[in-house]
Amino acid sequence: MSTILRTLRNIRKIGIRDYLHQMQYIGDTKAGTLIARDRYGNKYYENIDDELPLRTRWVDYKEKEYSP
Repeated sequence: MSTILRTLRNIRKIGIRDYLHQMQYIGDTKAGTLIARDRYGNKYYENIDDELPLRTRWVDYKEKEYSP
C-alpha cells in the first residue's frame, strides 16, 4: 500500500482516469515512463527515481483475463 503523499503525487502525475484504472487492476498507484508495448497491447513502465527498490518496473496488461 502506498503512503498518502505518494498516492497524491501519483494522481497529480497520471490523472484520475489512470489512477482508477491502476487501483482496479494492480491495487496501487504508479507513475513512470512508458518503456515499450508488445504485440499483444501490454504496456511496460519503469520509474527508477520515485519507486521503492524492486518495485521500479511494472506491466499494464491490455486485458485483465487471459484467454488461450
